Amino acid sequence: MAITPGYDYDIFISYAHVDNSKFPGQEEGWIQLFFQNLTIMLDKRYGRSGEIKIWWDNRNFDGSVVFDNSIEDGIKKSAIMICLNSPGYIQSDYCRKEVESFKNKAENDNVGLIIDNRSRIVNVLLNNVPFEEWPTELSGTTGFPFHDSKEKDFFGNTLEVNSVEFRKEMQSLRDAIWQLLVQFPKGESTAVTEKQGESSEKTFKIYMGEVADTLRTPRKRIIYELEKKGFDILEGVPPPFDAESHKEKVAEMIAASDLAVHLLDSIPGREIDGDPEFWYSQRQTQITLESEKPQLIWLPSETDISKIEDPSYRTFLEGLESGKVSQKAYEFIRSSKSSIAREIIAYAKQLEAKRKNDFVETEQLKVLLDTHFTDQLHALNLSKMLLENHIQPYINPQEDDPRKNINLLGDRMSQVKKLIFIYGNVSKEWLTERMSAALQLIVTNDYPIEDFYVYMAPPTKNDTDLLINQKFLKVNIVNSSRDVVINKGVLAKFLVDLKAQKL
Repeated sequence: MAITPGYDYDIFISYAHVDNSKFPGQEEGWIQLFFQNLTIMLDKRYGRSGEIKIWWDNRNFDGSVVFDNSIEDGIKKSAIMICLNSPGYIQSDYCRKEVESFKNKAENDNVGLIIDNRSRIVNVLLNNVPFEEWPTELSGTTGFPFHDSKEKDFFGNTLEVNSVEFRKEMQSLRDAIWQLLVQFPKGESTAVTEKQGESSEKTFKIYMGEVADTLRTPRKRIIYELEKKGFDILEGVPPPFDAESHKEKVAEMIAASDLAVHLLDSIPGREIDGDPEFWYSQRQTQITLESEKPQLIWLPSETDISKIEDPSYRTFLEGLESGKVSQKAYEFIRSSKSSIAREIIAYAKQLEAKRKNDFVETEQLKVLLDTHFTDQLHALNLSKMLLENHIQPYINPQEDDPRKNINLLGDRMSQVKKLIFIYGNVSKEWLTERMSAALQLIVTNDYPIEDFYVYMAPPTKNDTDLLINQKFLKVNIVNSSRDVVINKGVLAKFLVDLKAQKL
């Protein structure tokens, strides 16, 4: 199933087969390379391989082939359509029928054609096609220019796949598609009902406790950020305001949540009706401490507890920070208001990953592929091989600066035991710096990484090209750089090593 609820496919790619024609010496056509790049970039954005489903037809048709059932079925079961607009597309009755069929389907399902001012039909321009020649279904869209035309009347050439301009447009397209995917209504059964016998995972629920007036605006912003990430937020207590009813309602909310978050300040906020010795924010924190529910407590980094006037509230905060207020293990964080949303998201994702492991993945080995943009095709091919052998690959986004995306790298490292670095076209200096950053994260955060692997992809390299002197973790070299296609013997040994359990 796709990640979009109610659909078998997240994306349907509609294109003219003439645009996938290969020039002499080419092994793959432009459309196929576009599909591969889009797949990798969305996999990286989602963080896992093979979860985002893209339908595209790679059969070679001529004009005599009718609009067949498999294509019509793919359109009906897809959440988004990407139209690769070109003269070939406009001339194709086949393509026009695809986009017309999708538009009619989308306008009549429960979601509609437009989501938050975004059309579910995405217009990708392979050439500077005049607006008046576009299919009518694309009217109202601006389009993503995958061509080099800078002038209104210049037809332009389709961008080369290995160009900087292509990469920039792919990033813009990825971000737009991702925004569409996450804005789909959660839990809507719009196109295809859930298959009988399949389980659906619960949405991760976060209880946001009451705050002082000084934190109401930051709290609203944090809730907005959490909801954008797909978390369900439980809030709105008080009411009730009286002490006993308030306690019962908070306990009910805590029981229904997967994580409770309490934002505290130097000012405690409103006193409880009928119990003026306590404040709502303080009491809700205490009620959660009495439960076994995971709990995150935050205090502004600039707060000087010693200067708080109320002695009982001062003692309460001192006890929280020292850990003496309860035997329960909880997260106590001091940071700025601008960073607290990231802190909550990172902690929630760790808890969510553990829950998912218990839910469906207890027997499946998970590994993290860390790759630079220039090696993402190698990462895609290796991911497919791992999935075929019942190993779940996660993919980490890359940057030219190997020290960037470190927080995201750490978050994903917390979910796996094996870390694989792809070493193909990227420089050795980038790779070693990236490995050093990962090692520092492991030592600092006690992540459960057991093994480092360096997967050598083409061009040809020797095992001795990479010498790393460190004693904390053994670095395993897997050299498949001499073969364009992954060597079966190398792969078999690699799989045995990955699946071996540490004693």
